[in-house]
Order: sequence, then structure tokens, then C-alpha cells
Amino acid sequence: MVTKYEVVAGDTLSKLAQRFYGDATLFPVIAVPNGITDPDEITVGQELLIPYITERHTVAPDETLSGLVQHFYGDGTLFPVLAAANRIADPNVIQVGRSLLIPELGDVGHHTVVAGETLWELSRRWYGEAQLYPVISFPNHITDPDPDHVEVGRVLIRPGLNYRHTVVPGDTLRALAEDHYGNAEMFAMIAAANHIADPNRITVGQVLFFPNLTNF
Repeated sequence: MVTKYEVVAGDTLSKLAQRFYGDATLFPVIAVPNGITDPDEITVGQELLIPYITERHTVAPDETLSGLVQHFYGDGTLFPVLAAANRIADPNVIQVGRSLLIPELGDVGHHTVVAGETLWELSRRWYGEAQLYPVISFPNHITDPDPDHVEVGRVLIRPGLNYRHTVVPGDTLRALAEDHYGNAEMFAMIAAANHIADPNRITVGQVLFFPNLTNF
């Protein structure tokens, strides 16, 4: 979840990135939305917005998808959530060393279904891909296999997972930042979150993840 954080003595943006994301190199993800131009200058008492980045887990030897789901969610039946979020066709096969996205199912927001909404549409709106609907259906115990149907008025938990976009010809990080955040200068945050060294170079077919700046 997106959080507010008050800087204390000894904090640096790198240390905060390590604490919140497990990766000190992601400090621009915090710097950019907070208007910090010099990452070495933050002051005690300063309030920072900490964007949400979906947790990642590197697969170790002997780990299984069902075992990871049991570990992260306490419910091994939720393996379709990880399978969908990571485009895993065979849930019995995951590669050692692969980095998996772990959608947030705990402290998440809620959404009340209105007329005309479907699981396909909600998945596309929230996560960028309609095919990710199992990320919504399974945590909400929706057993109807038809993603075109969801009951109007039903309150759904909205799992935390960063919006994703597959680069097409003509895309630039600035244009994508303007489209997604309404601010082209957020391009540097997208670049940092996706470990892009040169923000002027993205390739067609590349999958980009967009940090959340608001709660779900």
C-alpha cells in the first residue's frame, strides 16, 4: 500500500528504498514523486510519499508455486493468483532464479461493482491486462468461471498489483508517464522501477510496471 513516512535521523533515500522495496537502487521511485532533486538531501521531519511497488520473490531450489502461495497467503489454493500475475502457464513448473510478482492480498482497498463492469474490464483498468482477472476472482472466491460476469453491488477486495504496459511502436517513457500519471516528469520513476538505465531507450514488447501513487 502507498504510505506516508516521516524522515528520522540517519535516513537516506537509499536506505528507505532498501527498507520498503528491498533494493536501494530504487531510491528515485521515492525521490521523483516527492520533488526531491538531490537524493542526498532529505531533512528530519520531512514527510515522504512512499509509492507502492509489488513485492518480488526470487525462486529458490525446491520451491513450488503452491508452497509459495501457502507461505505468502496462508492458502495454497490461491496459486492461480501467482500464476496469472506472472504469466505461468504450468503451475507445476517454475524456474529457479525467476523473479515472481507477489500481489498484495492483505491490506488492500475495496471496490463496489457497478452496472456494466466485468472481471475482464476491472483487470484491464487496474492492472493493464484483462487476462489477469484471476488475481481478482480467486481472492474474492468468485467461482463463476465467466470473467464477463460479476454481480452488481458486490464489494470486491482489490488486490495490490502494479499496472503493467507492453511497449508498442511510438511509446516513450515521457508519453507513458503523462498518460498514466498526468505528469511526464514521472518518467524517471518508471525508469527506476523497471531498472532502465537509459530512459530514452525502451524496446517494443518490453513490459513496464508502474508504481502506485494512490491507494487501491
